Amino acid sequence: MQQENVSIAKQFKTGFAAYIKAIRLIRANKLTRYLLIPAILNIIVVVAFIFSGVGISDWINGIIERSTENMNGWIHAGMVAIKIILPIVFFALFIFIGGTIVNILMSPIYTFLSEKTETILTGKEFPFDMKQTLKDILRAVVIAVRNTAKQLVLTALCLLLNFIPIAGSIASLILIFIINAYYFGFGFMDYTYERWRLSPKDSRKETHKLKFVAFATGAVYSLPLYLICGSFIAAFIGGVSTVAATLSQLELSEKSPS
Repeated sequence: MQQENVSIAKQFKTGFAAYIKAIRLIRANKLTRYLLIPAILNIIVVVAFIFSGVGISDWINGIIERSTENMNGWIHAGMVAIKIILPIVFFALFIFIGGTIVNILMSPIYTFLSEKTETILTGKEFPFDMKQTLKDILRAVVIAVRNTAKQLVLTALCLLLNFIPIAGSIASLILIFIINAYYFGFGFMDYTYERWRLSPKDSRKETHKLKFVAFATGAVYSLPLYLICGSFIAAFIGGVSTVAATLSQLELSEKSPS
């Protein structure tokens, strides 16, 4: 499948250089419109999160009003705090998992972009099959959820390093970035592996062979997530990341399986 001994330097170079090639391919083949869809989904998801916070705060305040006979100043202040804090908490939650939710919702589009990229480069056509498409989408969702769970567990462990002053905090930040970049890159690469009919287990093995490609692909996507409202920027990059991952995999593959 993949070449066994691709050097680290070549993997990094291929992974990062693929973004330039991906942008050119997307523009040349009029695929830009597909990059707008995740941005729109991002707006919908963040609004849904915030309104969920507002709705839950109203529900909690309603319970307090019904169960409290004398509304003193402290209770009223607490209700106001709930009204303000919960939407903020839900927005913060969106910052952590919003990108993953959008990626899950975008699975059909990312699958299409990866498939389209291979068709453009190799001429191989992939006939539409609704049953297989639904299987591919389900697989993408399962892998995204599994990767997110691993990311959260490993991130929580890395946060423990913050108990070590300065050096621990720096190490924690670097490790969290590496973990997130790898798993996001894995997700983008799996769209190709699922089309090549690799099992999730084999997909993990092949990604591990090209782990530095996975990191490079995911790093570009992950960087904006560390900025305020960076998930909106990352939303535009997700489609490009998928195309870049496919380009890297085709370049480093001995052959593309049917």
